[in-house]
Amino acid sequence: MECRLLEHRHHAGKPQILVVDDEAVICDILRDFLEFEGFHVETASSGEHALGVFGANQFDLVLTDLKMPGIDGLDLIRRIADLERDTMTIIMTGFGTVETAIDAMKRGAFDYILKPFKPEEVVRVLRRALEKQGLERENLALRETVGFYELSEALSSTMALDEQLAMIADLVRNNFGAEGVSIAVGDPKSPGAYRTRAARGKNGFQVEHDALVQTFVAGESVLAHGEDVGRWLTNNNGEPSPTSFMAAPLKVRGATFGVVYAHTARQGTRFTEGQRKGLSIFGGRAANAIENARMYQNLEEIFTQTMEGFARALEAKDPYTHGHSDRVSVYSKLIASAMGLPEPDVKRIGHGGLMHDIGKIGIRNTDLNKAQKLTPEEYVMFKSHPIQGRRIIEPVAFLSHLVPCVYCHHEAWDGSGYPEGLVGEAIPLEARIMAVADSYDAMTSNRPYRKALPHEIAVAEFKRCSGRQFDPEVVKAFLDAISAYREKLREKGLPVPD
Repeated sequence: MECRLLEHRHHAGKPQILVVDDEAVICDILRDFLEFEGFHVETASSGEHALGVFGANQFDLVLTDLKMPGIDGLDLIRRIADLERDTMTIIMTGFGTVETAIDAMKRGAFDYILKPFKPEEVVRVLRRALEKQGLERENLALRETVGFYELSEALSSTMALDEQLAMIADLVRNNFGAEGVSIAVGDPKSPGAYRTRAARGKNGFQVEHDALVQTFVAGESVLAHGEDVGRWLTNNNGEPSPTSFMAAPLKVRGATFGVVYAHTARQGTRFTEGQRKGLSIFGGRAANAIENARMYQNLEEIFTQTMEGFARALEAKDPYTHGHSDRVSVYSKLIASAMGLPEPDVKRIGHGGLMHDIGKIGIRNTDLNKAQKLTPEEYVMFKSHPIQGRRIIEPVAFLSHLVPCVYCHHEAWDGSGYPEGLVGEAIPLEARIMAVADSYDAMTSNRPYRKALPHEIAVAEFKRCSGRQFDPEVVKAFLDAISAYREKLREKGLPVPD
């Protein structure tokens, strides 16, 4: 007669016990008494039966008979130990000998109980085993927490934000055994919407971000197993549903603005409280990285706008150069795009166009607007503006990448330019692009010493100077791009320079 197998559900706060015995009466007696003592009990009638139940559920302790057909108690203990869980095991036997006890201990058993037993004795041994298990779990959780903190400290604050978040997701996945990890941040422009900033592994589930945030705001933690996982995510992709789920908040100054969560569907795998605390540590690191990036971006934008404002203010005093840097920026991006450069480079070169003449801040306005020919001293002063520009932006980390545009845009392909007299490809590509864009706007704009040249005259001048003053490849890209650009302006009914 087989022992009755109870359906396993989550029983919060109750130790989970699996009783294994081929005698149904033993199973019934232990189940009834142990449940009365506050345990949740499931039973199995053989070693084979027990392995099936054990593989599909999570147990704190297995109480097994020694002598059973097929897989006996000692073999069952060995197989449970091979699964590398923290389950405690206890042997019951009517054939108690010192040798049997030693063998059971060698295979990982906590203790053994002689039949016939007193129920009180069984409870006492179980409680001692669970007490030891509790201490071991607390020590493990502490070691995990310290380890996770040390791992989080290994992240460099100098890393780019996306790189930091990706590394955090990798650390969580690799150290927690998660099948999927995501870091999601609320979208301030769309209340209730969340944008994934980093993800690793399987992440095709619909996660209840709002419910998670509300739980964190209420001061509660999120660690769920089995059916409880369905409270936090919905499986609509046909993948096996996660059996364990944990999440932690992303907070700045007490306000929750996002979540980091991990899940797994591996059979018999459950996240621990120590791992949840570790996830909270990584969540704190991710929140700090995101906030620092936001603050840095805001400072970068404010400073950049200030510098661009200075450059535009300088031009605004002169009706002849008003809007020059903006137009150079447009022409530079046209050329960079026509040459097939990556979008980040196109954007950077366009930014360089806005800043290329920032060094003129150090030159007297009367010298810049002089209608007569410059004296040798004035020409030397004018030629110093690339040097002055480099001095202004080079110390600023987030503007230093524009130094080639600012410092080298007056270099010439044949080496006749300034300030370094660089030749050919020794001139940075962005500076060669800037030279063409700057010269085109200078030729087609009114200046104190002459009127604007027609577009066709400027084109002819580029063809004449290609391979001498200008990079031939840049000139070719510009001539193709400017023709298409002027045609688009006409189609939109916008003014096109003659």
